[in-house]
Amino acid sequence: MEIRLEGRTAIVTGGGTGLGLGFAKTLAEAGAAVAITGRRQEPLDAAAKAIEQAGGKALAIQCDQRSRDQVEAAVARTVEWQGKVDILVNNAGIYPPCPFLAIEEEQWLDVMDTNINGPFRFAQACARIMSQNGWGRIINILSPSALLGFGIVNAYGTSKGGLGAMTRGLAAELGPMGITANSLTPGVSATEKFVELYSEFGVTLMSKGLPLARACEHEDTQAVLLLLASDQGSYITGATINVDGGMTSTFSSGG
Repeated sequence: MEIRLEGRTAIVTGGGTGLGLGFAKTLAEAGAAVAITGRRQEPLDAAAKAIEQAGGKALAIQCDQRSRDQVEAAVARTVEWQGKVDILVNNAGIYPPCPFLAIEEEQWLDVMDTNINGPFRFAQACARIMSQNGWGRIINILSPSALLGFGIVNAYGTSKGGLGAMTRGLAAELGPMGITANSLTPGVSATEKFVELYSEFGVTLMSKGLPLARACEHEDTQAVLLLLASDQGSYITGATINVDGGMTSTFSSGG
């Protein structure tokens, strides 16, 4: 079954690098017009250029999702560009490492404002448009730390757990409007930020301890992302789909 998204418009937050860039490329390759947002303009421009060179449609929008004004402006610009918003992928997030007893309240609140309040702002702004059209897909990107306890990134795990709860609430309330809301949880991925935090050796070590004994690749999430973003996924809502090599559902001895 081939999933195509021609005629659909998507917003991918944090779409300039890492997993977000992969999500944006996947949606564009399926035919969607993709607006990518983030705090830094340079990687956004490079990402949009790469998508367009591959034959896709992309728009780079600098946006700090801690600001409601910037979020609403980004959504309005997307609507001005393509006339609507059909798909929202809430991917952007921060995970500054810090022991729980050492983290400052200001830093904790910054994580929450970025990782929970930011997706809330985007979801609310986009859902208002989606509800008018009777069709919408909200996909929130979680982390295994939403379900498992990880030291040093307690704030991040707490924020992702909250985002999962918000996803289920959105599904319950927005379903009658033709909008689905689901969570996608990639596993250990060797993104630039993840490697910076855990080192390449750490990523390799964590990956070897999984039942499938390897890190999550961009291709691993493609099919699930497209299903959740499409007509074919119209009866899936409130779900959390873990593409994590068994990380959150098994205990492996690591061979």
